[in-house]
Amino acid sequence: MAQEELSKLLSEARKAMASGNKPLARQLLEQALTLDDNNVPAWLLLARVVDTPRERRICYENVLDIDPNNVEARRALENLRPSPPSSASLSTPRTPAQQPVKAPTKPAGATTPGTAEAWRSQRQSRTLSPLAVVIIAISVVAILIGLALLSNPEVIVGIITPPPTEAAIAQTLTPTGTATLPMVIVTVVPNPFAIPPTWTPSITPTLPPTETPTPTLPPLSTYTLLYIREVDGLPALFTSRGDGSAARRLTPAGEPFTFPAWSPDGTRIAFTRLVDGREQIFVANADGSDAQMALEMPNTRARAVAWSPDGKAIAFSSDDVQVDDIFIYRFGEPATERITDGRGIETDPAWSPDGTKIAYAADPSGRGGSLQIFVRDLTKQGRDATVQLTSSGQNFSPAWSPDGSHIAYVSSQGRGSRIFVMRADGSNKRQITFGDSGAENRDPSWSPDGRYIFFSSTRNGNVLNLFSMTPDGGNITQITNFPENTYAPKVKP
Repeated sequence: MAQEELSKLLSEARKAMASGNKPLARQLLEQALTLDDNNVPAWLLLARVVDTPRERRICYENVLDIDPNNVEARRALENLRPSPPSSASLSTPRTPAQQPVKAPTKPAGATTPGTAEAWRSQRQSRTLSPLAVVIIAISVVAILIGLALLSNPEVIVGIITPPPTEAAIAQTLTPTGTATLPMVIVTVVPNPFAIPPTWTPSITPTLPPTETPTPTLPPLSTYTLLYIREVDGLPALFTSRGDGSAARRLTPAGEPFTFPAWSPDGTRIAFTRLVDGREQIFVANADGSDAQMALEMPNTRARAVAWSPDGKAIAFSSDDVQVDDIFIYRFGEPATERITDGRGIETDPAWSPDGTKIAYAADPSGRGGSLQIFVRDLTKQGRDATVQLTSSGQNFSPAWSPDGSHIAYVSSQGRGSRIFVMRADGSNKRQITFGDSGAENRDPSWSPDGRYIFFSSTRNGNVLNLFSMTPDGGNITQITNFPENTYAPKVKP
């Protein structure tokens, strides 16, 4: 029963996060942690909804207490610096003061305002209080003086009156009957280990580390999108700002336009258009004007267009050899170059930012089985030139991050489809879309600064619309709300 309740709480928390209700998500996650305070997914999710960087650090430190090899938590802690890492982030034995923060013990459903205070006390327990510093300093002074007294017989301690000044001796004044108050004088003969008589301990208060402010996300309106919207049943090309405003249709009515792509300088677009019943590649200005056929392939069709980072070539898939393969067309050259020759379909090419690799989706069995993500290194030949990155389910639509370190892609296992992110070598795969109850999530596209991933989804209805999120799956925002399918967003470089 406890495990079922825990799973339900985590599911409800993900739904609350997807809808933007962070307070509810936090309450549900805290309830989950009352049932199992060693639940890594709960701590990772809680880190996304807490209010301050300090609380996020503690969540990630607790993850590393449970799983010292958790890459997501370790990377998140590195991003939250410059605050110095606490010992909880190291895989060393912990003292009682360094034990992970335990989840609140209040009954399920109860709000736990003491959680934040518990997190604060955990951080504070790892540093000495100013009072403790004062006590330690005074103790050190007393010990040193005691050692000096024991080791040096020339120390003179007595009760005497102050010696007369030279002026008093010259005047030979007769002392009055006024009593002179005695003073305690401690004289220490110079000693390399002695404390100077006039030394006074001075305690410099230790200031708490300055919190690093969470970077503010740029407004969605600062980006420009190119996407497909179905109008009267036919796909048409549109542009808009990243928040969906200032939408403008680029293509005429009456015929379908598909597979849009930006040139690397953002001045032109590529797309496919029907010619004699087959899709052909066209290039036009960014406003849709002056559209020209890039190359003519009368006996085949072109799909999944991707512009190279240097602007000199286009990669696409084509069924020129019975099943779709990946081809490269270099502008001005008379022929295309085929770069794949698998037995099954190969499609969805995506250039790496440095132009040396192409990620794509392929059916390795050649029998109509599942699609998997591969990367073809254009600088190599033979078997070493191609690497398979995924192996289970259906995986397609790869998209490189702007720095080339990660690849976003779509994975379909069971109902619906979800967006994942992995390292460019295929490691550290993690799902970033949640709480959509089997919805379709497709077409990931990174913003040029890497701050957002734009995608299409049916999460809020029966048709595809455009959404944005941060690469960790947070800050999901719906951009369009059309009654027709709207999909394949591409962000202007």
